[in-house]
Amino acid sequence: MKTEHLNYGKTFVIGLGFFTTAMCWALYNAYVPIFLRKFISSSMIIGFIMTVDNWAAIVIQPWIGALSDKTNTRLGRRMPYIALGIPLAALFFMLIPYFLEESAGTAVELTLPLIGRLQLAPGLLPLFIIIMLFNIGMALYRAPVVSLMPDVTPSRFRSKANGVINLMGGVGSILAYLVGSFLYDLGVAIPFVTAAGVMVLALIVLLIFIREPRSIKVEKKGMEPGIINSVKDIFREREWSVLFIMTAIFFWFAAFNAMETWFTTYGIEVLHIKESAAARILTSISLFFVISALPAGFIGTRLGRRKTIFIGLVLFILVLCVIFFVRSIPLLYLLFSLAGVAWALINVNSITIVWELASAVRIGTYTGLYYFFSSLGQMVSPPLAGFVTDRLGMISLFPYSIVFFLFALLMMFGVKKGEALSAEEEAEKEKFKSRHIDLE
Repeated sequence: MKTEHLNYGKTFVIGLGFFTTAMCWALYNAYVPIFLRKFISSSMIIGFIMTVDNWAAIVIQPWIGALSDKTNTRLGRRMPYIALGIPLAALFFMLIPYFLEESAGTAVELTLPLIGRLQLAPGLLPLFIIIMLFNIGMALYRAPVVSLMPDVTPSRFRSKANGVINLMGGVGSILAYLVGSFLYDLGVAIPFVTAAGVMVLALIVLLIFIREPRSIKVEKKGMEPGIINSVKDIFREREWSVLFIMTAIFFWFAAFNAMETWFTTYGIEVLHIKESAAARILTSISLFFVISALPAGFIGTRLGRRKTIFIGLVLFILVLCVIFFVRSIPLLYLLFSLAGVAWALINVNSITIVWELASAVRIGTYTGLYYFFSSLGQMVSPPLAGFVTDRLGMISLFPYSIVFFLFALLMMFGVKKGEALSAEEEAEKEKFKSRHIDLE
C-alpha cells in the first residue's frame, strides 16, 4: 500500500548515515590541520592533504555509486558498501590521534618550487597513511548511504526527506564542534574515539531498521547502470537536463567554495577585522543553512524543485551584490544569514532533481556524478579565485562568486525535468517496475 506521507522515522534512521559523515568531517577539518602542523612546515602542503577527500569524491565515489547500482545481495544494493565503509572509516578515524608522536630521526628539509624551504618531521608517513585510509573508508559508503534515501522514499516526498537529512547533517557538525571541543580538552583522542563509536551504532541501527527494496532488473540493453554507460545514454538520448543540472552544480559549488575559502582573508584585507571575527560572520551561513534545511524541503515540495532553486540562486546573487558594498559588521551577519537560507533552497532541492532524472537502476551512479561535479567545483575554484584576487585585489572576491552563480542560474534554464512525480504517476511507475523485479 502506498504511503501518503513521508515516513519521518525511516528518514531519520537513514539520515544517521549522513549525520556520521558530517560529524566526522567537522572534527577532521577542525583538528587534523593542527595535527599535521606538528610534522609539516608548509601550509600549502597541509592544505593539499586536506583536499584528499575531494580527490576521493572524484575518483572513488562515482565508481562505488555505480557499483552499488549493479550489486545484488541479501543485504541489498547499498548496505554492503555501508557495512564495509563505516567500520573501516571509524577504525582509521579513531586511530588518527594515536599517530601524533614524532619518531626518532632527523627532520627532512626540502626546497621546492613555489613552496620554498619545507621541513618534514619523522613520523609523518604513518599518520598520512591513516588519513588516506580514513578518506577511502568514507568514500566507500558516502554515495551508497545518500542513495539509500531515494531508494526507499517516494518521489514526491524526497525534497522533504532531503531537508530532514541535511538538518541531521548540520546538527552532526554543530555537535562535533560544540561537544567535540569539550571532549578534546579532556583528551585529544576522546572526540575521535567517541565519533567512531557513534558511527558503529549508526550502522547497527541502519542494519536493524532499514530494508532495501528488491533489486531491479535492467529494462533493456544499453540501460545498464554504470558511469560510462550512463554518460553514453545521456548523449544518446539527448537528456540535456542531466548535463545542465550537473554543470549548474559545478558552478554554484565553485561560487560558494571560493567565498567560504577566502572570506577570512577578505575580512582582514578589506573589512580590516580579525580572522576570528570574519570566521564568526561566516558561521552564520552554516547556522541558517541548518535552520532552513527542513523548510527548504517543504518549499521545494510545494513550489517545485526548479523554481525553489531559482529563488535560492537569485536571492544569493542579490545578497552578494549588497555584501560587495557593505562594511557594517551587524549588517554582514544579517546578509550572510540570508545567504544560508538561499544555500538551503539550492542545495536541498538539487540532488532530488538528480535522483528524479536517474532511472531506478542508476540512483547510485547519478549520486556519484553529483559528488563528482560538486567536488570538482570545490577543488577548481579556490585556486582560481586566488589567481583572480592576486591580480585584481581581494575586493574582487564577491564579483567572482556572483559570476559563477550567474553561470549556474543560466544553466538552470536548460533543466526541463526533475520535478517530483504525483501519487498517480508514482503508482504507475511502481506497477511498471514490478514487472522487472528480480524474484530470485
